[in-house]
Amino acid sequence: MKSLRNISGFILLVILSANATLAQSKARLGDNAALRYWSAFAQIQDSTITEEQAKEFHAVLAGTAAYDDSKFKDLAEKNRSAVETMARGAALPACDWGIEYKLGEEAPVDFVRKALLLGRLNALFVFHSMKTGDPDRAVRALAAGLRFSRDVAKGGTLFAALSAKDLMAIHLTAIDSTIHINELSVPQRALLREAVVEAGPEGVDWPSAVKLEMEMLNRPDWRGSSAVENVTHAYIAALKDPTALSKLQQTIAAAPQQLRDLVPNPERVLEEKQDLRDKLAQARSRLQ
Repeated sequence: MKSLRNISGFILLVILSANATLAQSKARLGDNAALRYWSAFAQIQDSTITEEQAKEFHAVLAGTAAYDDSKFKDLAEKNRSAVETMARGAALPACDWGIEYKLGEEAPVDFVRKALLLGRLNALFVFHSMKTGDPDRAVRALAAGLRFSRDVAKGGTLFAALSAKDLMAIHLTAIDSTIHINELSVPQRALLREAVVEAGPEGVDWPSAVKLEMEMLNRPDWRGSSAVENVTHAYIAALKDPTALSKLQQTIAAAPQQLRDLVPNPERVLEEKQDLRDKLAQARSRLQ
C-alpha cells in the first residue's frame, strides 16, 4: 500500500510539473511580440492610390515632401486596426519570428517585406494623427513604430537588419518633423525620448546579423574551408572599427569567386550603420 501511495504521489507530481511547464510555455508564447505582428500583417488593408501618390507617399516618409491628409487619410484610417495591433505587440518584451534559418536560402523571410509595409503605414498614421489634432496618438504610434522597427531585425539576417534600419530612419525623420511642427508636452517628449534611448546607440545588432548572413552562405561544398569564417571575422571587426574595412576587403578578395559574389557589400552596410547611428544621436539630442 505504501508503494502504491508513493507511485500515486509520483504521478501527481509529474502531472503538476507538466501543467506548470505548459502554463509557463503558454505565457512565454503569449508574450511573443511576433504573434501580434503576424496578426497586424493580416489586418493590412490596401487602398488604391495612383503612381504619383505612391511617389509622394515615399517622399513624405523620406522627409522631402509635406504631408497632405486629403490624399492619404483613407489609407491611414483603413489601417488603423493594423497599426494598433502592431503597437500592442511592440509593448511586449520579447520578439521571436520563429524563422528556420537553417534552411539557408529556402528560409521564409517574407515577413520582412510585410514589416516594411506595416512600418510605413504606421508612419503615415503618425502624420494623419497630427493633422487631425491628436498628438498623443501620434506620439504613441511613433514610440511603438521605433520598437517595432527594432523587433524586425531581431534574430535576422542583414536583409532584416537593413530593413529595420530603413523603418527606424523613417520614424526618426517623423519625430524630427513632429518636433519641428508641434510643441510637444513634457510627457510626450519623455515617451519619445524613452523609445529612442531604448534603441541604443546602434539601433540594430549588426554583428549578429552578419554572422547569421554568413552562416547561411556557408554551403556544404565550402564547409571545412576557412574562407567563410575568415570573412565573417573580418566583417564583424570592420563593423566594430571602420578602419578595418580595407582588411575586410582584402579578405573578401582572397575568398573563392562564388563566395565573393555573395558577400553583402561592406561599404554599403557600414554606411547604413553609421547613418542610423547619426540619426539616433540627433534624435537623442533634440529630445533632451
